[in-house]
Amino acid sequence: MKKIDSLRTVFDKPIHRRGFLLGSLVLPLAACGGGGSSNTTSPPSQLAATIRFSQATSGALLNSTYAGLSYEKTHPNLFIPSNANLINLFQLLGNNILRLGGNSTDQTSWNGLIPGTTAITQSQLSNLAAFLQATGWKVIYGLNLAGSSQTPDANNARQEAQAAAATLGNSLIGFEIGNEPDLYVSQRGYRPSGWNYSNFLSEWRSLAQVIHSVAPGIPLTGPASSNEYKQFTDPFAHDAGSSISMLTQHYYIANGQDPASTIGKMLQPDPKLAAMLQAVAQSAAGAGISFRIAECNSFYDGGAPGVSNSYASALWALDYLFTCALNQCQGVNLHGGGSSVYSALIDNGTRITAVNPLFYGIMLFTLAAQGRAYQVDLSVTDPSANFTAYGVSRQDGGQNILILNKDSSRSVQTTVHFASNIQSLKQWTLTSPALNSQTGILLNGAVISLNGGWNSTPPIVSTSNGSLTLSVPPITAVLLQSA
Repeated sequence: MKKIDSLRTVFDKPIHRRGFLLGSLVLPLAACGGGGSSNTTSPPSQLAATIRFSQATSGALLNSTYAGLSYEKTHPNLFIPSNANLINLFQLLGNNILRLGGNSTDQTSWNGLIPGTTAITQSQLSNLAAFLQATGWKVIYGLNLAGSSQTPDANNARQEAQAAAATLGNSLIGFEIGNEPDLYVSQRGYRPSGWNYSNFLSEWRSLAQVIHSVAPGIPLTGPASSNEYKQFTDPFAHDAGSSISMLTQHYYIANGQDPASTIGKMLQPDPKLAAMLQAVAQSAAGAGISFRIAECNSFYDGGAPGVSNSYASALWALDYLFTCALNQCQGVNLHGGGSSVYSALIDNGTRITAVNPLFYGIMLFTLAAQGRAYQVDLSVTDPSANFTAYGVSRQDGGQNILILNKDSSRSVQTTVHFASNIQSLKQWTLTSPALNSQTGILLNGAVISLNGGWNSTPPIVSTSNGSLTLSVPPITAVLLQSA
């Protein structure tokens, strides 16, 4: 931190950085819950910034399937065709991808035939199929690898895979075998001491062969490891890349029950994320397959109360999703469900009870996700301002720029440069009373209701030869789309 603090006296010179770099000179203010500046001079009430669309470095292709949701497999009673509210909320995020997995993947079995597990039934599969048809979503479906008595249950996996493939049909885009096998020994107790990646690979291959025998047309994904991408995900891409269609990895910042898991920590740059993304993306590319963060959120263990369910989580999600895209990750599933505070949608097992701030962030990202992600050239007059921006080159030739001012006290007078032929822009704005607010969040002045209702028309603003100057208030996200 001190290395960056020494630059904070340079208020009169713009600091140039790429809008997507997590290692850039961006720090949350003390009011955000993070460390404050060592400079004792009072900061100006308004800063200045310039954003210029750059096509020097491109990222992943963005569309409505990029930012999906992940749920525990023990939530089947939520995904039923009569759950109109949830169907409407899902449809706000377009034709997307649901991942059913989580820790409960290895705690479920077909018809409950593995002792001590929760039953998955044909009725639940039929309801899930109808729900997916109603929403237009597809599913990555988890299968139990842990089994019983510290060995996989091939017969149970065979029965469930056969039933899921037959019932879900074209809505099923892949089976995920097991969940976070890197924790099977240290945290889950599913395997004895000494069990390692080689043992996992052998078990995975055996079960994969069984699944292919009854569902030969369904792709496989994996390895769905938690943190050990160097010991599990990267070698798995090399060893099993020809057997899977998608390399999957999980990611959380830290433990949600740790007092250090604050809003400031959530909004500060995370160099571990960029390093992981680049390594796994390289492994996937080497195997000629796609790469998806199939489970993630801010803080694990259900999230950090007052943090993961605060407005700040919506801003975090926007930074996180674009960082993933600009590091060649081809999709993300944000985990949740039930009453976990990090959930985008809170439910009681059968119906939605709250729309959390995180959902607003995913919604705004979905509005922006209309083409290929690009970095922007960004300059700002004070590097202590937590201010970022991202670009999208649309498939229709248009351009989108997302601007995030996470500074708690200072507006940013921002000049944005689009292509000179862009004369008008749609403006979407995400606001909240405070970073720690859990209610009062508005997307273009409107609330997203429990029944999926949200009705807002973005204002149209004019440019001058593709340039626009606007003031971005504190803790505000603005999406500009060429009209």
